[in-house]
Amino acid sequence: MRTKEKTILIIDDDRDFRASVGIMLESQGYKTVEAASAKEGLAKISEQKPDLVILDIMMEHDSAGYEVNQAVKFRDEFRLARSVPIIMVSSIPLDPVTRFDRAAEVGMITPDYYLTKPLNLDAFVSQVQKLLDT
Repeated sequence: MRTKEKTILIIDDDRDFRASVGIMLESQGYKTVEAASAKEGLAKISEQKPDLVILDIMMEHDSAGYEVNQAVKFRDEFRLARSVPIIMVSSIPLDPVTRFDRAAEVGMITPDYYLTKPLNLDAFVSQVQKLLDT
């Protein structure tokens, strides 16, 4: 049994994705918070202090999710959130390491875990639980 309700921030511009993933995660006992853009997501990371972030890549522009990941992991104003795990979920079939295999800074945009849409729900829930140690 969990001692503290874990909060998961879902950052995705697709309202239906946020709603369906939110319902599924809440059915597993998690609290969810939503953001419809990278900018809103960064603000909610500071405000809500989530335990985990679910992050889309293509929102305001086609690299917005990479920018969120980089900000959380490397910018000083997010240093208190640096240890928050990020699961990147995208329709892009290649994870950042494979997609940008020649980029020296690829580590700056690489999340803790990468999944493609449509989600394999069992793998998704398993990874959430693993990252949150529940």
